[in-house]
Amino acid sequence: MGKFLKRHVETVFIMLGNSCNMNCVYCLQHPLVHQPLSSKVNPEIYDFLAELAEANGERGIHLQFYGGEPLLYYSVIKEIVSETKRRYIMCNYSTISNGRALTDEMVDFFNANDFPVTISWDGYHTKETRLFDVFSHPKLKERILRLKWLGLSGVISSRAYPMELLTAFQNISDEYEKIHGYKVRINLDAIFDTGITEKSLLDVDYDRVAREMHEMATLYLKASLSGVQEARDYTKLVYIERFFQQLRDFYITKNGAWNRYTAPCGNGFTVLNLDVEGNLYPCHNTSERVGTIHTPFFSYMEEVLKGDPTMRHREKCLECPAVSCCKGGCKLVTDKAREETYCKLKKALAVPVIQAFEEYGRRMGGERDGT
Repeated sequence: MGKFLKRHVETVFIMLGNSCNMNCVYCLQHPLVHQPLSSKVNPEIYDFLAELAEANGERGIHLQFYGGEPLLYYSVIKEIVSETKRRYIMCNYSTISNGRALTDEMVDFFNANDFPVTISWDGYHTKETRLFDVFSHPKLKERILRLKWLGLSGVISSRAYPMELLTAFQNISDEYEKIHGYKVRINLDAIFDTGITEKSLLDVDYDRVAREMHEMATLYLKASLSGVQEARDYTKLVYIERFFQQLRDFYITKNGAWNRYTAPCGNGFTVLNLDVEGNLYPCHNTSERVGTIHTPFFSYMEEVLKGDPTMRHREKCLECPAVSCCKGGCKLVTDKAREETYCKLKKALAVPVIQAFEEYGRRMGGERDGT
């Protein structure tokens, strides 16, 4: 029997601390983090991680280093990587960063350890949303492009719409491919209100979002039908492919049934959020503890469930077509924010893609019928 909280998980967010070298105007942590995290490593966390990895056999566990800004805690990252390797704990690593503190030493370290690094970047409007654009600084850009496994992650808001974000990502990916021979990973998140002060970022033109999503979904379907995918459309096609996968999983694999009673991110359940002192959190964007690595399982789960309103939202979510992609949404969003902005943006992103696939299905059905 292990001596720690028993959970079957494959991902652990290592919460290094909440200090940051930037002040993004939409940062969802600002309203949620109320106390500092310790950056002194408790050696017991290695025993805990070893138990989690052993339970997963050859798959091991994935450690996602998180902040604040993770690169401000680079020495801690190195310490944890070194110790997990020394103990032969089966794990792999990644991090998401604003990139501002990136050094040549860090690039070499991440590359040597096959470390995927995702840079948070909002395309050509980054100075409006993040107040500093790493890609406008030649040395930082050079270091970022030298990363072996680069990803880009942007936030859709009133300052950054899907098409322009993906166009900016495409340009970076094209430069990256010339160096490495392969493309960057891409991700887009939708802005949501956890109490952010810059409310104008929430004034999204939902019709514009819907038009862009429908256009990209149509592009994706044409590329799939013809078997020809233009290199210049890579980021758009990859982005829509994820919606397609979600729809296929929902309607084909799960027969249109949504059975979740907890948040789709899995935070606190299938995903653990662990600070280096050994405390556990319901989400890596909060500072409210729900236990430690020693907390009994049922006591821990009781605390996690207290902060998850997914079950309370189920009836309304089941009536929404976007549930096939949204799956109930983020547990950090208040009922007021869901009503005012969150659900509207989720629908603007998902529903046009669903409609494009339905139109495609009807057209294909008509062609088979000869109409």
